[in-house]
Amino acid sequence: MRKYLKMIRRGDLFIILLLMAASFLPLGIFGYHQANAESADKIAVVSVDGNVVKEFVLKDDGKTETYVYRDDHGHENVIVREGATVRIESADCDDQLCVRMGAKDGIGETIMCLPNRVLVEVRGADGAANDADEEALDIIS
Repeated sequence: MRKYLKMIRRGDLFIILLLMAASFLPLGIFGYHQANAESADKIAVVSVDGNVVKEFVLKDDGKTETYVYRDDHGHENVIVREGATVRIESADCDDQLCVRMGAKDGIGETIMCLPNRVLVEVRGADGAANDADEEALDIIS
């Protein structure tokens, strides 16, 4: 082991430390982009079978908006916007997974009610979700 330690020079240590510091660069860039994305305007888009039925502007104004979606088969979902968050308050589906998903407020987050085919998606104010829009680039690419 000592023989290998003698082979390391000052320049090698400098390169190792430089590479270690550079390995944290993506973390800093990703954190910066996430902080800027959180401060951007957001909208919640409610869609059924790919068709947009309602949009909420997510802003922290202390107000509550409620939208009740009913389809032709008698299914019902109650979607609530409270300030800068959106959630499904109640649904008449059996599993209630959409209700238990809780409130969402980050760009790209979704709530899905599969039995009723309802999707609630948080997007940026420009209309593009980070991971849902095929033409938008994600942070990694």
